[in-house]
Amino acid sequence: MKYSFQTIVFLLSVLLLACKPQVKDKEYLVGFSQCTSFDSWRKTMQSEMQRELSFHGDMHLVIKDAQGDNDAQNKHINELVEMGVDLLIISPNEAEPVTRSVDQAYRSGIPVILIDRKTNSNFYTAYVGANNYKIGKIAATYIASLLDGQGKVLEIKGLKGSTPFIERHNGFRDQIKTFPRIEVTEIEGEWGGEETARKRFVELVEGGNSFDLAFAHNDIMAFAAYESYRELAPGGTLEIIGVDALSGPGGGIDYVTSGILKASLLYPTGGDVAIQIASDILHGRPYDKDNELVTTVIDSSNVHVMRMQTNKILAHESDINRLAERIDQQRVVYKNQQYILYVIAVLFVISALSFAFTLKLLRERREINKSLKKRNEEVSRQKSEVMEMSQQVNKANQSKIQFFANISHELKTPLTLIQGPLDELHSSNALTGFMKKDLELAKRNVKRLTGLVNQLMDFQKIENGRMKVRASKTELVGFLKEITDSFRNLAKKGRYTLIFDSPEDRIDLWVDKTMIDKVFFNLLSNAFKFTPSGGTIKVMLLSEPEKNEVVIKLTDTGMGMSKDQRARAFDRYYQGDDSRADGTGLGLALSRELIAMHDGSIEISSQEDVGTTFEVRLKMGDSHFSTEQLSSDGDQWVNDHEIEEGFGYEEGEEDSTSDHEFTILIIEDSQELAAFLRRKLAESYKVLWAKDGEAGVTLAKEQIPDLILSDLMLPKLGGRDILAKMKSDVRTAHIPFIIMTASSSEEERVEGVREGADDYITKPFSFRFLSERIKTTLANRAKLREHYLHEIPSDQSQRSEGKLNKKFVNDFTAVVEQNIADQSLDVNVICESLGLSRIQLYRKVKAMLGYSVNDYITTVRLKKAKYLLSTTVKSIGEICYEVGFSSPSYFSSTFKSKFDISPSEYRQNRANS
Repeated sequence: MKYSFQTIVFLLSVLLLACKPQVKDKEYLVGFSQCTSFDSWRKTMQSEMQRELSFHGDMHLVIKDAQGDNDAQNKHINELVEMGVDLLIISPNEAEPVTRSVDQAYRSGIPVILIDRKTNSNFYTAYVGANNYKIGKIAATYIASLLDGQGKVLEIKGLKGSTPFIERHNGFRDQIKTFPRIEVTEIEGEWGGEETARKRFVELVEGGNSFDLAFAHNDIMAFAAYESYRELAPGGTLEIIGVDALSGPGGGIDYVTSGILKASLLYPTGGDVAIQIASDILHGRPYDKDNELVTTVIDSSNVHVMRMQTNKILAHESDINRLAERIDQQRVVYKNQQYILYVIAVLFVISALSFAFTLKLLRERREINKSLKKRNEEVSRQKSEVMEMSQQVNKANQSKIQFFANISHELKTPLTLIQGPLDELHSSNALTGFMKKDLELAKRNVKRLTGLVNQLMDFQKIENGRMKVRASKTELVGFLKEITDSFRNLAKKGRYTLIFDSPEDRIDLWVDKTMIDKVFFNLLSNAFKFTPSGGTIKVMLLSEPEKNEVVIKLTDTGMGMSKDQRARAFDRYYQGDDSRADGTGLGLALSRELIAMHDGSIEISSQEDVGTTFEVRLKMGDSHFSTEQLSSDGDQWVNDHEIEEGFGYEEGEEDSTSDHEFTILIIEDSQELAAFLRRKLAESYKVLWAKDGEAGVTLAKEQIPDLILSDLMLPKLGGRDILAKMKSDVRTAHIPFIIMTASSSEEERVEGVREGADDYITKPFSFRFLSERIKTTLANRAKLREHYLHEIPSDQSQRSEGKLNKKFVNDFTAVVEQNIADQSLDVNVICESLGLSRIQLYRKVKAMLGYSVNDYITTVRLKKAKYLLSTTVKSIGEICYEVGFSSPSYFSSTFKSKFDISPSEYRQNRANS
């Protein structure tokens, strides 16, 4: 092992570059303009922003507080723009006064996030806030329930020019109209104007008006009404409801806890959400323009829980701040250690190179010893295997059960070790978008593998009798609806129609929630898997008291099953004849076992190309369960499913610009694998995608790609069927075809090559290997295209490629080649074959090939004549008629005019050379 001086220098340089500290990421300046006189609200919003900023080290916040002064806020916005902030977050006091300033900032190219209130235009990047119209409706519904639909209500409105007042008032009035026996009286207050609300409230009560309940647009005005009423009517009862429900002393949660307010509607500030959206905008990640915050009613039933949660949040905020300080300290330590490591690494390389010379002397001896050791180990291993096999014959059943236990538990540990580093890498700010997408792909497949392991463990528990039913009384309608709703985003993305239907609002049933959740999540997953985009999936729930049963039907409009598939659908490990090898065949078998443990049944009905229906029947009551199987705890289940939604690519979509020379068509039903290949290949090629065989054949004939990369197992049409169709069509027979498959059998590889495949790649494969095979295949095919009948001058070829019209060129040349010997071949024949008018044909041929139609026909005839003159002994007259000329004299004159030599002279020269 010898190293030159240049090699050592090169290795040292590589290591030095690897150890070099990375360039610091870009930092962003974010301006925040706030305008409210409500201290608690202002402090809460700023606190949430500061807490969220601790997770975004590259963002710095500049706060300008106008404290209710609209003019001051306009000034602050202009100051922040002049500072050169990268993004603006604005919380207006009123809509109209700041609309112009916000519009100017937005038009100048600065992203603008409006929080809590909107302006009077649509010139903003994103909005964060609660739905005030919905808050008004919720308040009206809650008040009507308190008053049993009858009584007098006083509405204390907020600041007249603000959008929250307008929307809350409209929502409240629209909803309260549905309760005609409730009478509403209105007075106007101000958001922070306790005195205004108190004065108008006193005037109204002293005027002889009485009310059963007061609804104030915020907790400040609600508290003012409470104090005024306590002074005017000591001992009187007037229930008061406010809006905001802020934490801390003097907040709505404190008022509800002490009984001052009957209830308060939660109105989140949205500070943390605004910072999250700002980070997405600045880093180019997707975001929603309108972001609605969740609201709820806080009263005596849940106020203690809310108060406890807010206290925990404040405690966590303090912990986060302390951790941020420690992280900054660790960064300084890390930087110093990095330079030390840099020096140590250089010394290590020098030592390693020196040590390599010593290792060379021992290598040959080690190789001999290693070979002998491997032979001994092989003999020992074979001996051990014989002994183990003899033991397994006597313990076959126990070995099967132990296999499930071992494989499941052994996979759990490496999966955990994979999941942890993936999560840490995914949270790193240093990753690019493509790197994160690759990590997300890996994480999804880790979760998928974890789910398969869990299925194996469930079967092992069933085999050992360790899986026990823990049935509890469950409201089945809401339970199944929540599982169904988990698939809403997937349905929307795939343009599915997802329906949940139950004639009854409530059905109580004793079930083990965890088991039933696994069953219906599995059934819904299969429905989406085997239903094409745009299909319908319906879950219907109904009770049959006469049979003492509840029936759940899940129907889809998917590909359906054959009679044999229906008969074996619940067999373990069975995946069907048209399986795409993306499952284990355990899901339906496990579902039947779990339903059987409930003393229920599951049946299947299906028709090919129509759809499939699963019918689950469960018994009412709890008499079919033993005492040990019953549980009074019905809150153990949590719907924590994470539905895979794919990458959102559209079929047939090109993944790159027209700068690339070659086009590749991928036919692959796995969206994740297709997306991975498309993104990788798009760096060098135009890429098209089809998700099934029929679509792939159609796309290939329309686009005429330079190469087809197809899976073997596909829905509707398999890879071999696609290959047969491509090779039997004159338009596509020349296209190279590479097959991808999970099968590694030699027989399949031989069969694929025999049928015309240019290559056969076994999954899993290295992308680097696939890329090189594609390059080699395209290069070899390019050499074949130099045949005389396909030869077009290089400058004209480039022009046609640039116009993306390969299909026309292939069709046109095919007609000419097939009719080259026909003397009557002219423009009319070609127009009829291609379905074009004469003018269209002339223009396209001239624009793409640089020839007129007749000149091109003549050129092809003369090139073929040259070939025949060089390779055959046919007479010149025979060659003349074979290439479509009407007479030998005309052929000779045309040949000489083109090549400056007569046909006989050309043949003589070729013979002498």
